[in-house]
Order: sequence, then C-alpha cells, then structure tokens
Amino acid sequence: MQQLKNKLNILQSYEIEIDITHNPYDFAVTDLFKMAARINKKRQFLFVSTVLGKHLAVRPQVPLLTGNLLAMMYYQRLVDQEVNSITSIVQALKTFNEQDDLQLSMDACMTLPEETLFIGFAETATALGHAVFNTFQSNAMYIHTTREVLPDFEPFVTFEEEHSHATSHNIYTEEPEKLLHAKRIILIDDEITTGNTVVNIINTLRRKFPLVKHYTVLSILDWRSEQQQAVFKQLEEKWHVSVDFIAIMGGHFSCGGTPLLTSSQKRAMECVAQDISLLPIKETGERRYYRSIAENGLENREPYMLATGRFMLTSEQHSKQKDALQAIAKQLKKLRTHGPALVIGTGEFMYVPMQIAAYLGKDVYFQSTTRSPIYCTNHEDYTITEKIAFECPENNGVENYLYNVQSHPYSELFVIVERIANKEILARFVKALQSVSNAKIYVVCMHEVEEE
Repeated sequence: MQQLKNKLNILQSYEIEIDITHNPYDFAVTDLFKMAARINKKRQFLFVSTVLGKHLAVRPQVPLLTGNLLAMMYYQRLVDQEVNSITSIVQALKTFNEQDDLQLSMDACMTLPEETLFIGFAETATALGHAVFNTFQSNAMYIHTTREVLPDFEPFVTFEEEHSHATSHNIYTEEPEKLLHAKRIILIDDEITTGNTVVNIINTLRRKFPLVKHYTVLSILDWRSEQQQAVFKQLEEKWHVSVDFIAIMGGHFSCGGTPLLTSSQKRAMECVAQDISLLPIKETGERRYYRSIAENGLENREPYMLATGRFMLTSEQHSKQKDALQAIAKQLKKLRTHGPALVIGTGEFMYVPMQIAAYLGKDVYFQSTTRSPIYCTNHEDYTITEKIAFECPENNGVENYLYNVQSHPYSELFVIVERIANKEILARFVKALQSVSNAKIYVVCMHEVEEE
C-alpha cells in the first residue's frame, strides 16, 4: 500500500508524525486512536484507543467487534483462505451501523483446527484478548496476565513489561496441565511499540511450552521499526519457533518538541464519603476463592469470578459463564430509564462488565478505570479534557483514573466491581463520580458484602 504520513498535534509545541505502512482495511487514523500526553518519564505520549473501551467511552459492541476482527484476521492467516465476514465487521466499525446484531452473530462462530491458548495482556488488553477468544467455539483456551499478587498461589508464569507504570505480570492457573495441551499460543495486546515485552514473554513461555512452535501476536497497532522487526527473525531462528504479527494498522512514528505539562492535575480525594448501598446480584457464575495483597498491603479475601479468564477458561466454560452475565444484564435492564447509560469496569476487570453492557441494549456505553495517568487539559481539540482520580477499589494503594465522563449527559452509571477490598474506598470513588455527573449511580458488586 501507499505510505501515508500523518502529523498530529498532541499539545502546543508537541506533535507526532506517523507513517502508516500497513492498513489493509483503510481505516482512518482517528477510527482507531487519538493522541494525548502522558505523565510518564519513559514515554510522554499515549495512543488513546477509540475502539478499546478503556480511556474513552464507546458502545460495547465496538471493542467486541475489534476483537472479532483480529480473530478473523488470525484465522484467515491460519487457513490461508479469505474470511467474508471481515468486510461486514470493518464496515460496522467505520460507520457504527448494525453493530449489535453483527456482534452477536460473531459469538463462537468459528472452529480452530488444534488446541490454541489465547493470552490477553493486563491491564489494557484483558477484554480485547477475551473478545478474540470469544470468536471461537472449540479448541480454544483463554487466560490473561495480571498485576495482582496472590500470596497463596505460585504463578505459572511471570514476566516484565516495557514502558509501563506497573511492569510485573503474572499468570495464575489451577490447571497447568490443561494449558500445556496448547499447540499454538496467541498473544493479544492493544499496541506493540518496540516488541520488547513480546520478547520477554515468549522467552518465558517457550520454556514452559517446549512443544509449542507457533506464536502469533495480535494487536490493534504495531509500531515496530524495521530493525525491531528484524530482531524477531533472528529470534525465530535462535528459538526454533515461528512468531507472526497481525495488526489492524502499523507503521512508524517520531515525536517532535517537548510537552509543556503545566496544568495542575487532580489527585485522589482523601475524604470521608457517605456509606453506599450495593446492588445485590442474584447470580454471578462460578467463583474462585483466593486472597490477594493490594499495593498498600491490605488483604482482600473476596472471591474472583471464573468468567474473567484470570485463571483460564475453555470455550465450553466460557459459554456457560456467559449465561450468568446475561442474567445480570436482565436484572440491570430493569433499572434503565430514557437516556444514555455508562457501564464502568475497573482496572483489569473489563470483559465481564463490557459483555453485560452489550446485553443491556441501545444507548449504552462502556469504559474502564485505568492506572494510566493521562495528562488532562482543556486545550482546544485535545483528547482528555476531564479527569477524576481515586484509589482503586479492588487494589487499594494504587491511584486510578476515569476520563471524560462529565461532558456526557448519562442517565445512569453502573459501576461493576469484581471484588471490593474496602467499602470506604469504593464510596470515595462514587463520591468522585457524583462530583462530575448528575446520573443515578448504581454500584454492582460480584460478591456478597457483609453488613458493617
């Protein structure tokens, strides 16, 4: 394809020039991302995805269809045969038309020829990886990496991530012998910048999976340089494996100027919040009982949901767990009024609330809290203009953020939390939401909470 240059302003005196060299479905740059400055000494800018449902609110069908698209691209490469439904997915992502019915038709619509393990990267790509996995009805397993520390559970795999505030990733599984049945491994992330994280994890995985000779990396964006791409050719020969990269868009970028980060940024409130009532959920599916230790040392003994894929899901298990998610959505749908609603996931806990949001029907949006500190300013045409800061309700001691909520006239906000570590800290998050939105706020907890 013809190489396309895009020059995008991030802030005054700070811009990025992007050469698009790979764009098989002719997406506009802004179809997939916008730019923002980041409060991070390692890298001071961020590609803010418009299709991921992380930093910006989207219809939940958008990230689910994005995962379907990557799954179809992988399958097309695997069987060396054109997949006709790709055209419909691309059209839906570009035009926002007929997304609901199309996304439902993509659930478990394809079969893989051999056992395949899909691994989503925390925190940003846990739902994206799950959406890829959701496309296949058999011979598929899903697990996502996590930054949570489970002191009673030896990690199956640990590796380090580049360019991140929290670099250590763990993989926990109760059934390592089942994972080891995999013949192929698929790694899913929203963006590949240098490929160094991929090198780290494949180098770790190949020792655990000596029989796996085929790795594929799926991403929305791939910014590796030619030199960085050549590294993988060398590693393929050295490790005697194949490593394929499949991305929706790829190219190279260079930044010019220096970001002037002058605006004062909101910090988490150290206030006493009113007690909050939690919406009781009748059915949440299977659970796993492990304690975790938050970054402030607080112990959390509340159960995890099997449906997240944190401990591994097979296609068959996934299908059963989705019945529980539909039941939750049916319960929440009774609370809907006229007007748009926002479903909010927390940190790594993205796919479950995203799927619930998709079941809620029209005029429902989804986004997730994040530990990524994006610079917020009201400069004209800047991406992140609103920000609330709060302590993570599940992993206490970590400051989290939610962006661009205030300017949307939501009728309801559904905050869906997997495990509440401390009800007071969750109440502060709700108070922060109340400070920027007049919407009715429902806090949905995936476990029973004892009355204090």
